[in-house]
Amino acid sequence: MIRINQELLDFFSQLSESSASTMVKEKKFISKEKIIIQGKYVPSIFIIKSGVVKCYVNEDNGRDFIQEFFSTGEILGELEIFNDVISFCNAETITEVTGYQVDVKDFYTLLENHPELNVLLLKALANKVRDTAIRASQQQSYPIAYNLKKLMKFSSDEAMAFSKQDIADYLGITLRSLNRALHEIS
Repeated sequence: MIRINQELLDFFSQLSESSASTMVKEKKFISKEKIIIQGKYVPSIFIIKSGVVKCYVNEDNGRDFIQEFFSTGEILGELEIFNDVISFCNAETITEVTGYQVDVKDFYTLLENHPELNVLLLKALANKVRDTAIRASQQQSYPIAYNLKKLMKFSSDEAMAFSKQDIADYLGITLRSLNRALHEIS
């Protein structure tokens, strides 16, 4: 439920302590603060050092669909930067978040000077695609109660910060459907 990427975090932690430290800036966000805003230009990538972020699309009907919850080592904004497009989603903090921010120009410099970063990013993107496909398949193939039970098995202090609405948005259901499913499994 909460994705992490320790390899990418280790890479940027080392960079922040090296001669490249001028390119990698540490930044803090308070809870419920937007790091990326849907429909806006993304001027930098962000690697989460600590905390939890939800990435979601605000649909035309006013509903939110949570794509994923990200934590330590996960990267935000890379798709928009690689494609040179405005953001297709929001990235909002659920808890207080600290991370590394790298401006677009510096990000491309790091890619040129650190071939290992290219491999780490390819792995990160491949994992995002794989996890999204698995989740979509499970949500289509299994009833709400099954997916809810899977979520409830997930135990983490950070998971306690999720609201019922966040869980419903993550499952792609209404709050009413979530409450019915919770009633069914209790």
